[in-house]
Amino acid sequence: MTRPPHIALPTLGALACALALHAALATAADFTVRPGGENKVVFRSRATMDSFEGKTKKLAGRLTLDPAALGDSIEVHLEVDMASLDTGIAKRNQHMRNDHLQTDRYPLAIFDGASIRGPAAARLDAGQPVSFEVEGTFKLHGISRRIHFTIDAAYSPAAGGGRIAFHTVFPVSLSDYGISRPEFLFMRLAEVQQVTVSGVAIAAP
Repeated sequence: MTRPPHIALPTLGALACALALHAALATAADFTVRPGGENKVVFRSRATMDSFEGKTKKLAGRLTLDPAALGDSIEVHLEVDMASLDTGIAKRNQHMRNDHLQTDRYPLAIFDGASIRGPAAARLDAGQPVSFEVEGTFKLHGISRRIHFTIDAAYSPAAGGGRIAFHTVFPVSLSDYGISRPEFLFMRLAEVQQVTVSGVAIAAP
């Protein structure tokens, strides 16, 4: 008599994880981030002799999550059009885009992820702002690094699925991404930039 094949415990464990992930994503919804409106990215440079900001509203992407089971379902993809960053001075913009960010070769900054680190809110309840720490991959100037930061979010349900407002601030070291630091008169950059990302993701119809 032929014995039934033996299934190793690691195989069963992997199957269980895959089934759990499939179940979580099956109940998750897509929320879209479109450029303009309330979506904004700002970097702030505070060097010894100069301080300035660069801003853009060209933030786009997608959040896939189940507000009722946040930690089990979240996926994020966000993109920023780097050539659209505006510092308020045309010549400074040109040098920043051409000589330092090299936006012709690296047009986008991209965040992909995300997993929730440590104790986290299990859900996004309607009208209740929550804070939690996420981890993902940030790609800038052709270099990808794992980063983690705290994000504040609030979910507002609606008949079509609702919206999620989000806000975060995190540091970016220029040397980590191979970006040279300009030192000429009208563009002295600090080594570490503070980046603020605010936006709203609307449920896909």
